[in-house]
Amino acid sequence: MYEAEARRVEIPKSTKDALYKWFASRTKTEEINIEAETSLGFDLLKLISNKLKADAAVRYEIKQEFERKISDLIARINEIAAVIHVAIKKDVLVIIDDLDKLELERVNDIYRDNIKALCQPNFRIIYTIPIAVLRDKFLRPLIETETNDQVVVMPVLKLFEQGQSRQIDAKPRLQAKDILCEILQRRISSELIEQQAAENIVLNSGGVLRELVRIANECCRICLRLIRRKPGQAVVIDEQILDEAVNNIRNDFAVPLGKVDYAILQTTYQNFMPDDPKEPEFLDLLHGLYVLEYRNRKNWYDVHPIVVELLKEQGLINGS
Repeated sequence: MYEAEARRVEIPKSTKDALYKWFASRTKTEEINIEAETSLGFDLLKLISNKLKADAAVRYEIKQEFERKISDLIARINEIAAVIHVAIKKDVLVIIDDLDKLELERVNDIYRDNIKALCQPNFRIIYTIPIAVLRDKFLRPLIETETNDQVVVMPVLKLFEQGQSRQIDAKPRLQAKDILCEILQRRISSELIEQQAAENIVLNSGGVLRELVRIANECCRICLRLIRRKPGQAVVIDEQILDEAVNNIRNDFAVPLGKVDYAILQTTYQNFMPDDPKEPEFLDLLHGLYVLEYRNRKNWYDVHPIVVELLKEQGLINGS
């Protein structure tokens, strides 16, 4: 709606008010119920859970109210989309990104409990889901059914063929490297980053766009700190800054890892496949990008380049 108004598409006030009212009335209802049950410091999820378990009648009433409100919301959204379509003579496309970055359990809840509502709007919507969700025996068929089998896997850019990154003086696939270097150049001027540093950011990303941006952002944060300390001094992203950025990210990767995680990572590194691709611990590592999935004729996995150094430090793989 904000994007439409920025393009001077006039959305009727009554339509906007109805949308705002949906959220306002829902919040007000929750506040009234909560005040009757508890005081400051309440646990909303626990409160609702207890009420649903305690009283079947209450459970029915809350469900009916929720379904009614969702239908109202979808009706309002469809009205806005129709106004936009008429005004600009183009189909409406909404992209809802970053859902894949949520905790895996939370993502499962969103799609399992709300998939029908998510697919009801009368315009095109692109949702993101973590690759780990595609291993779920219940959730994947549900999503495929409700979306008319329109799940599109966005593959990781394969910088190396399987096993080639382990070779001495391994050369990345030129096309994949050039694509990621171009993306990086569009975000950071070539005057602010050395060419070798840019190429090494690409290699450390493992071919994952999100990791490319993450490493570049960490480099920029380090540069900003240097500029604050020494104003006026020319600062560019070089190998030294990149090494510091990669070390910071590696430390972040290391914090949650336990013995079981390291064992799975070791097996995956050695065999390009875990013992059990549907094991919850492996799915968590896949979701957290400790493990990256690559697709050829046959799918295979590798450990994130930055995480590989952790395995070497632990003596789990050859450190050469």
